Amino acid sequence: MQKTILAGTAAALALALPAAASAQDVAADAEVETTVEMDANQQAAYDAWPADRRAAYDAWSPDLQVYFWSLTPAQQRGWWALTDDQRARVYAMTPQQRSTAWAQIAAQMGGTTATRNPSANTAAAASASGNMRFVQSTMVQDAPPPAEEYPVCGAQIQDNCINPREAGKSYGNVPLDYWPGRPASEIDGPLPAQRPND
Repeated sequence: MQKTILAGTAAALALALPAAASAQDVAADAEVETTVEMDANQQAAYDAWPADRRAAYDAWSPDLQVYFWSLTPAQQRGWWALTDDQRARVYAMTPQQRSTAWAQIAAQMGGTTATRNPSANTAAAASASGNMRFVQSTMVQDAPPPAEEYPVCGAQIQDNCINPREAGKSYGNVPLDYWPGRPASEIDGPLPAQRPND
């Protein structure tokens, strides 16, 4: 019985080993075929790239390499500004989505933006040129008028009221025009409205 099991195991190994060896040969052939042949212009451009850019290109799938060479020079500059994840997402898009994405990338690379977000434009300009540019824009929002007129604060009304001086009255606490040097709770007696001459 043991001889039968050993013979069956040997036969199974004999059948499996050629299949495994041929699978390794196919994998080796596949690795050899993963490089994309470049024409003379593409090879010259590739050779002029810095080492990190060549390494990034070599790590791409053959499909991405072929797609890269199908891009216009402006799109190729935009391609290098993208992350690997963004490149894969652009490649996976439909042709119509790609053209929309490239229009947005070109707008950002050119210093304009297709969106209404001014901070995206500033970030794109900073990343494209390497120089930061600070942009300030004032936003004004009209506050709605109060639903009611607030009463003037007094002895009886101390919440939800307006200070008498702020209401234009000539009584109530007078705000100081100077810092007295310590909190009012630590000062005994009234303070003069104007800074005393030292």
